[in-house]
Amino acid sequence: MAKFILWAPRILALLIAAFAVLMALDNFTSVATADKQVIGFFISIVPAIALIAGMIIALRRKLAGGIAIILMGIIMSVLLKISMKSLPFLILSTPVIVTGILFILSHFYEKTSLKK
Repeated sequence: MAKFILWAPRILALLIAAFAVLMALDNFTSVATADKQVIGFFISIVPAIALIAGMIIALRRKLAGGIAIILMGIIMSVLLKISMKSLPFLILSTPVIVTGILFILSHFYEKTSLKK
């Protein structure tokens, strides 16, 4: 159980970031000019970079990183205005929020296992 709590949030965060990068590559299929495609790609890749930054924070400080990742999930749902529609919210925001919760659980699990 200890290894699951340690590795699950890290793997989940990497999978979400990889999914965001994959979705950002969709900008190169449009008929727009090359400069607009590159600008669209960089705008679309910002969530993946933010998630990776949160994960880097969480590698050192699990509680702070978990809170940062949860805030990213909440901000993402507010900015995309999807909080009123249940299916898009579940698909896009829930994995990010669950990752943050797993990082926080990892912090407290590690803290209690060190006391024993």
